[in-house]
Amino acid sequence: MRPKRWPGRALDLLLFVPALLFVVSEHVLWAGSRALLRSIAGLSAVRAAHLWLGLLPPYAALPVFLVPDLFSHASELWAGVLLARGHMLAATLLVVLGKGLATVVLVWIYQACEPALLRVAWFARLHHAVLRLRGRVLDRVRPARAWLVAVLPRSATSGWHVTRRFRWLRRRVAVGLLPIRPRN
Repeated sequence: MRPKRWPGRALDLLLFVPALLFVVSEHVLWAGSRALLRSIAGLSAVRAAHLWLGLLPPYAALPVFLVPDLFSHASELWAGVLLARGHMLAATLLVVLGKGLATVVLVWIYQACEPALLRVAWFARLHHAVLRLRGRVLDRVRPARAWLVAVLPRSATSGWHVTRRFRWLRRRVAVGLLPIRPRN
């Protein structure tokens, strides 16, 4: 299924990094965090903490919500120190794990405290402003996305449908990253 010509290989090179990032985020980070949350959600202490967080008054829920964000920034700062000292791998792992764990905890806390947080007037305004901004951005890129979808399949770069090529490359990367599961 691979073209032998250089434009096809050039397209592969262009699409490889986005495909790799997509696979890592989808199969490793997102699936891993969902599996982690599902596995600990059944623990009685976690259920009790979730219920307790849901009962917090608005101005008590706000500092609790901000704790993972502070942890995230602290991990970034420490990663910067490690990077300055030449510890590239440790800095990368700290950023990925620190930001990842902080994001998972932040989402979990937000889910528990959302009603209380949205009763804080400035937080609710900020929350709704971010959602409106997101909607406006999506509205603005919709025509460009539609144009790309219409134009790219007929791209003369390689004669291949770019979307199909990306999916093919993503599957290849996923097969290389994920352990092979035996069929029953």
